[in-house]
Amino acid sequence: MNHRHYLSIGAISATLLTLSAVGRAAFTSAESPHVTFAATGPAGFKIEGTTPDLTVSEANGNISITVALANLSTGISLRDHHMRDKYLEIPRFPTAVLTVSRAALQVPAPGTQAEADVPATLTLHGQSRPVTVHYSTKSEGNSFSTVGKFRINMNDFGISVPTYLGVTVKPDIDVNASFRALGT
Repeated sequence: MNHRHYLSIGAISATLLTLSAVGRAAFTSAESPHVTFAATGPAGFKIEGTTPDLTVSEANGNISITVALANLSTGISLRDHHMRDKYLEIPRFPTAVLTVSRAALQVPAPGTQAEADVPATLTLHGQSRPVTVHYSTKSEGNSFSTVGKFRINMNDFGISVPTYLGVTVKPDIDVNASFRALGT
């Protein structure tokens, strides 16, 4: 074999080791998290809520994305109060947790991006239901910049559909999140 062939084998081996190490790195935290939910109603009525309270952890072959619900904000304090206390019942159910099997995720090579749909389980309002998450993630050294989205139906989680002054939102809610997951 010539010198060039050994270099090629060496480069491929180094790439595989890097991918393997990144692919096995445990996720320990999230930077720059942003979560939104959007509900719609009649005549273009729309409610959007946001929170930065998202954490990422990994255990037993699963990645868990936990959102603390206490700081969800729609920009209107009375609506926030009703959402937190009446509908989400945050004193009883303070978090929403999305759990994804690590093996189901596509781990991109350093500097590249992966995009896919992945099955997950969402635990919200004391109920756990399967959801399909569409995500895109880009490898950046020992971290991954990730965005994901999915849709739920409030009825599936035992959440009453909000009505105020005769306006009722639709039970389907779009959830979006973005964060940078850090690995060890």
